[in-house]
Amino acid sequence: MIRLGVSVYPEQETIKELEDYLKLASQYGFTKVFTSLFSVSGTREEVVIYFKQLTHIAHNYKMEVCGDCNTDFFNKMKASENDLSIFKEMGFDAIRMDFCFKDCRDVMLINNKDGIKIELSAAFMNFIDNAIDNGAKPENMRACHNFFPERYTGPSLEMIDQANTYLKSRGVKTTVYVSSQVKGTHGPWPVSDGLPTIEDHRNLPIEVQIKHYLAMRNVDEILIGNAFASETEFKRIAQVMELAYVNLPKNEKLGFFADFLPSGKIKRIPFAVQLEPEISDLEQEILFDFPIHCEMGDGMYYMLRSRMPRIIYRNQAIPARKCHKKKYTRGDVVVVNDNLAHYRGEVQIVLKDMEVDGQRNLLGRISEVEIMLLEHIKANDVFCFIKQ
Repeated sequence: MIRLGVSVYPEQETIKELEDYLKLASQYGFTKVFTSLFSVSGTREEVVIYFKQLTHIAHNYKMEVCGDCNTDFFNKMKASENDLSIFKEMGFDAIRMDFCFKDCRDVMLINNKDGIKIELSAAFMNFIDNAIDNGAKPENMRACHNFFPERYTGPSLEMIDQANTYLKSRGVKTTVYVSSQVKGTHGPWPVSDGLPTIEDHRNLPIEVQIKHYLAMRNVDEILIGNAFASETEFKRIAQVMELAYVNLPKNEKLGFFADFLPSGKIKRIPFAVQLEPEISDLEQEILFDFPIHCEMGDGMYYMLRSRMPRIIYRNQAIPARKCHKKKYTRGDVVVVNDNLAHYRGEVQIVLKDMEVDGQRNLLGRISEVEIMLLEHIKANDVFCFIKQ
């Protein structure tokens, strides 16, 4: 299951504001805090006192804490690749290194005796490879992508997807950032244009960004980069996560066909769909109440097919309805009607323009901002639908 986290910036927020935010985030299933170490001024002793207070608050809410560390801070705290005890003293569970040594010291850092997890920038791919090849334990590290405060500077989805796929092949977990859409949210600098990892996420609703990473299947951790996200955004994320990760028994109504569908703990991709005004109660039941819409993967050219509903609904009438469109287009959601009775009840998501031939009823359309998720559906993926 993907882990969720938030980011806080001590130089811009009071301890009271931080505690209120972490309390709120924890109530909605967030279990990690990312913070900037080098933005806190003061002596070494004053910095230690401050972060002891912050990590204590986070740990009270069962949240792991990761601190972003640069060279100056590392040296100021008198740390070394062989001694990270100062970070342990401050209560940190992990540190994100804004630099790497580029030699055998990286291995010593990652395999440190203090039990501190090390997060390296995913941009350091060559050095991550080198460290693993020389004995660094992948389970002690994580590759964390950057966030991008400046508009148009973030990478493409394809670049992040490719990097994550490679990192996963090396046994390294990955972290990405999404961006709150609350006006005036901030990061470590006085810029309020969001803090996503992927540039095309910058203006998307935060729950859509989350869904996109769920569909990519190679992300382990998602952090909200800017602060403060709203409670409304937390609620939307929680709804997505509740729908995405479910524990489903075998559907006995399907008989032996149940063996063709996943059961137990599964992940689903929730699609928001805008319904057609004429949709019937039965069609809504098929769309929303059937829990395991699944693409078996042997077609996936013109459509994604959820075939199993037709087993349950094969004897129920689904009268044909007139469609206002000349062609079904990518993102339309349809159900096979009485005019093709053998397949009646099968739910389909259109991927490629299809003729309106009277054999399918238009149920609705996937939200325009979520149509891009269709690119990531693979064989045996499970999906479900939410009313928009």
